[in-house]
Amino acid sequence: MPAHKVFSACIRYLKDHLVNLQSVPGKSLKFREMHWVLTVPAIWDDSAKQFMREAAVEVRMPMN
Repeated sequence: MPAHKVFSACIRYLKDHLVNLQSVPGKSLKFREMHWVLTVPAIWDDSAKQFMREAAVEVRMPMN
């Protein structure tokens, strides 16, 4: 399985899990109101950072 698909699936799972966790009765936070930050190690080169950006875009996470 391509690494791009694996990373996208992992990011999608984490995003969906966090969205479900915040669904508390009486407190409504909309997906668009969330500010998403995807961190990568500083030692990664530019191509690895771009790889993570593309994986996040595939999940449709807004890039701020």
